[in-house]
Amino acid sequence: MSEVLPKIHEARQLHRLRSLRVQRAREACTRAAAVVQQAELAVQERQRAIAQCQQAMDELVQAVVTTLATHLPRWSGLVAAQREKLADRLEREHDALISDEHTLEEAQEKAQQASAALTRALAREDAAQGLTQSAQRARAHAIDRRAELEVEEQLRRPRA
Repeated sequence: MSEVLPKIHEARQLHRLRSLRVQRAREACTRAAAVVQQAELAVQERQRAIAQCQQAMDELVQAVVTTLATHLPRWSGLVAAQREKLADRLEREHDALISDEHTLEEAQEKAQQASAALTRALAREDAAQGLTQSAQRARAHAIDRRAELEVEEQLRRPRA
């Protein structure tokens, strides 16, 4: 085994740096998850708005057939204007939903990227921890070896 290990304090410093990167990656994952949650709520709210708009259109159609049927000649222009207004609102809500869904997809993609970055940071931290432990074992081994050599040297010297 002829690998060159860093000094213990260098390995510990590397491990601290890797730990800080893991911490930042975790924070980025948390922020990304919050953005995803916000985007999901926006999509749900937009879907509720579309459902309300659709219900208003259905109610208008129902009113034209029932309660407004007798007054339709007088109010037909108003009913047509209301129908156009609701149709326009529904179309805008659908367009906004598409935009919100696109935002959600982007947020989910960024969250996946943040998660992958966290995984890489954790792997690097583990590698730095292993390097620190290897350096500590190598130092302990060197100290033990040095002590053994000193004992052997003591035994070899002739006693006066």
